[in-house]
Amino acid sequence: MGAVTGERSAICAHDMPAASGSVAVRVHGSTESPYAVPEEDIRHDAPVRNQSTTATVRKVELILAASAEFERVVRQLPVDSWDLPTPSQISVRDLVEHVVVGNRFTSLLLGGVGREQARNMLTDDQLGDDPVAAVAESSRQQAEAFAAAPPEQPVPGPNGDVPAEAFLRFRLVDLVVHAWDLLRAAGLDETLDPPVVAGLSRVVEPHLDDMLAFGAYGEGPSDTLPPDASQQTRLLDWFGRRP
Repeated sequence: MGAVTGERSAICAHDMPAASGSVAVRVHGSTESPYAVPEEDIRHDAPVRNQSTTATVRKVELILAASAEFERVVRQLPVDSWDLPTPSQISVRDLVEHVVVGNRFTSLLLGGVGREQARNMLTDDQLGDDPVAAVAESSRQQAEAFAAAPPEQPVPGPNGDVPAEAFLRFRLVDLVVHAWDLLRAAGLDETLDPPVVAGLSRVVEPHLDDMLAFGAYGEGPSDTLPPDASQQTRLLDWFGRRP
């Protein structure tokens, strides 16, 4: 995503308590998560009553799973990694805060708060003494806001209104691609949760040209990947990463 900028991150830039009767998200490499999604991971063929319900189930599952993956990465960051540089050209701590700000900013916009007012509400330190708690809390807020928003709800973007469904795609990319940025910066295993990668790829590929036209993803696709490149490598390459 190249350098993270405030106005561009606003569109790529919150929280849904685990409801009674829901089941925990499977976080890659862990069973501990405050989120809620079935064991089948991100289900794209779940039997539901109508298309509207299906769309709502899918978007909530995917934003929850992507949020859980980002939190999983933040939880394993070494103590001495928070000042390290990331592929986004800011430090690990600043990148985590960028995502938290994006989560909270999106919640406010979906709740009817104007862009300027929302921005002014988020000028202080957004991580505090417990960055993991900030990530979890802001992620639940964001998921709750998207769950309540109709796909066609207009969301104020820097260049005019954007449908909530399109805004969601930018937020998903922020969560997943920046999770990889943190893993790369900290020298950790860079493998992202395969169901999250697959779900995000399915959601963004039909809209990739429009997303890249926004200009927030550095050089974009390299067009040099071999035919056998993994789905994760292809996804990251779309958004300017060179794994």
